[in-house]
Amino acid sequence: MVDVKLIKELNFSADQVWALLGDYGNMNWMDGPPRHEVIGEGIGMIRRVLMEGMDPIDEVLETHDDASMSYSYTIPRGLPLPVTDYRSSCRVEAIDPQRSRVHWSCVCHPTDENMSAEDVQALLQDTYSTMLGWLEDYLSKA
Repeated sequence: MVDVKLIKELNFSADQVWALLGDYGNMNWMDGPPRHEVIGEGIGMIRRVLMEGMDPIDEVLETHDDASMSYSYTIPRGLPLPVTDYRSSCRVEAIDPQRSRVHWSCVCHPTDENMSAEDVQALLQDTYSTMLGWLEDYLSKA
């Protein structure tokens, strides 16, 4: 099993960050996916990412708590990474009124025997780092 944790401090309030991250169906802050659909609402909703030449990626919202500014999700279908049993969580924490900290983590099982657990961990950390960079850029332009 691979366990990945990434923490990033941002010069934006926790409320500003959670307004984007907490809106699970909103992916407008991401530079990556060209198209997505939202199926359902609340716990169990699916954020389906559609990319040309690939199977749809279904990200299923498992938990969501505005009070603790946190959610978790699984990707049971279409995961374009060499892993299975993927479960991720995201939490926003206030540092002070103008700064926050995002905690993003996941657990999963590698499926490519040619990649070490450390390789998979580095791949996922890079993915989360890129996503949080997009978030920071988006908030900087708002």
